[in-house]
Amino acid sequence: MHMWGPKAGWAKYKLRLRRRRLLLRAFRKKHEIKSVVSRIKQIRNEDVLAFVTLRNEIDRLQEFLDHHRKLGIAHFLIVDNASTDGSVAYLRDQSDVSLWQTDHSYRLSRFGLDWLTWLMIRHGHGHWCLTLDAD
Repeated sequence: MHMWGPKAGWAKYKLRLRRRRLLLRAFRKKHEIKSVVSRIKQIRNEDVLAFVTLRNEIDRLQEFLDHHRKLGIAHFLIVDNASTDGSVAYLRDQSDVSLWQTDHSYRLSRFGLDWLTWLMIRHGHGHWCLTLDAD
């Protein structure tokens, strides 16, 4: 249902303000993630990218990555939130994974969306981008 008139203009303006606020928030949160391994230069123009935040998912990682590779994901941009189960070591060895790490609050980053939004702004332009959950 489309709205017309002054109310529609106000609604659009409020959405635009909200989007700008969220982009600014992601820009501020970029300092909370540190690169562990970057393979960004391997990304080609036609690649489909997956953006993932995870913590302690070692039991699911191989199946998760293999499944999405079969579906056409060419590169994974992953933020690890202080895993202690070997996830970082496993991901570091994957040739199609770029990895960042943080120990900042998952909840205060809008459940990882601020970190992933920054990575999408930085690396996702011109690509099909999926936000995925490892579990």
